[in-house]
Amino acid sequence: MKVTCPGCGAVFEFPETVKTITCPYCGLVFGERAREDHYYFPVIKDEPYRILLGFLKRQFGIPMDIELNSSLLDQKLHYVPVYFYYMRGRAVGICGGRETEAYVCHHGGVVASASFQELLEDYPFPIRGKRFFKRELEYFEGYHEPEFDENRSRRLAEEILKRKLMDELHEQCSDLDRVVFEDLRLDYRGLVHYPIYHLKYSYKSRSYEAFLDGSDGRVILAEHPLKLETRVVEILTAAGMILAALAIGSILSSIMHTITPFITSLMPAVASSLPLLKRGVELRITASELKTLTE
Repeated sequence: MKVTCPGCGAVFEFPETVKTITCPYCGLVFGERAREDHYYFPVIKDEPYRILLGFLKRQFGIPMDIELNSSLLDQKLHYVPVYFYYMRGRAVGICGGRETEAYVCHHGGVVASASFQELLEDYPFPIRGKRFFKRELEYFEGYHEPEFDENRSRRLAEEILKRKLMDELHEQCSDLDRVVFEDLRLDYRGLVHYPIYHLKYSYKSRSYEAFLDGSDGRVILAEHPLKLETRVVEILTAAGMILAALAIGSILSSIMHTITPFITSLMPAVASSLPLLKRGVELRITASELKTLTE
């Protein structure tokens, strides 16, 4: 007998005598409970703090004794509510009198907890590995109820889809005259309680925070110290860039008898040196396996 998986849409054979089925493609367990749309992801078996230390030791400028002189202060597992969608659509933009098109197919989630919305914005949630929700998780200390219903999540999902389409259009044309969205489709894939670890650790009497994906162990965001030598190098490098720009700009301005070369040399140098200066003076540096950080 053939069956279609409600999670990934795969079609495969299974014995008629079996009441509960496990999809060989995405691992979803379904059958008698296929109408349910509430799931969770099981957590990793590895120790989150050990994973975090392994990640930190690979970061540029990290103190060599980070493992020796750091200790775990607190660790909490959160089950964060996320409405899962398969989003796809098309947008047509007018750019300089000509049409340009964008297409998006995206598996994404709408985070229904204000505490984690910024952290998990545009997070690449996996589409495989979820299980039917276990009611005992509702009594777990880190369990979070959804802060809004499916109807609102659908509106937010549509906004996400439109934003992604606009981003695609802007890559092709920075000066759009008009945009029309077409064939927007939002396939609801259920409410998922997703595991996120929140860790706090100390290094030489200063505390730091980190967030790990409880499903696969990826480091979403982690604060860490920076050794003094690296701070000095980054500050001196930034200062050197600014001084070089000042010197070049001054020479060109004196030759051309105008302040324009001075300004055009100084502005990009300052903009380029700011991230280095910021890293050099901040007490806590952030790193991630998944996010491109502004610093």
